[in-house]
Amino acid sequence: MQKILLVQSRTTEEGIERERNNFKRAVGDSAELGFLSALDEHLAWTTPEKLLEGYNGVIFGGSSDFDFHGGRPDSDPVRLMSMMILSRAKNIVSYAMTHDIPTLGVCFGHQIIGQMHGGMVTNDREQSKMGAYEVAVTEEGKRDPLFSVLPEKFFAQYAHKDSVTNMPEGATLLATGPACRFSALRYGRRIYTVQFHPEVLKMSRGPEHETPESSRIVSLWVKRIAVTHSIPLTARAEGVA
Repeated sequence: MQKILLVQSRTTEEGIERERNNFKRAVGDSAELGFLSALDEHLAWTTPEKLLEGYNGVIFGGSSDFDFHGGRPDSDPVRLMSMMILSRAKNIVSYAMTHDIPTLGVCFGHQIIGQMHGGMVTNDREQSKMGAYEVAVTEEGKRDPLFSVLPEKFFAQYAHKDSVTNMPEGATLLATGPACRFSALRYGRRIYTVQFHPEVLKMSRGPEHETPESSRIVSLWVKRIAVTHSIPLTARAEGVA
């Protein structure tokens, strides 16, 4: 069975447990999940190979506790902590890209990876929203191994104040929509990010729609992208092909 690491950026036990349960449901029996907190300053962030050892892929989850802008002043503790999380995540993402390790960024995770690659993350009020909104797969998305199996248009669950407002360097646009221009991106072959929450079935408020198609994305990512990365990271680090 595949082993996937979920990196969480949440402060409350309730939020941490809810996110874990959502991803467990979304993954189903396709993978076993492991967890770590991006807030844990005692972890070996400068040696990502140790954090990722034994995993087939990594997911960066969302966060209702942190944002890169959020309409806050630069000195706001939430923004400062968001930048600290970014500095820690950079090591893992860079290592994953170098070693072709499957990665999925969700909402805040989408913004982390976008900002790493020159995408500007701002509090764009026109794109801030909560609830189910329509997503359209682009022409590039129709040729993508993950998004090509989804309908051309589907609904997805959003909950965000900040948005990526320009195309990050090296990214391919896979899905877009009137409520979110950069809904889904791919970097290289195996790094995927989505602004929406494929692990969530329904938000507590906002427009309500069933989102069965977007709910397939996490398990599809495991089965179609992460499953192809089966070399243990210890072996890869030792140069075993």
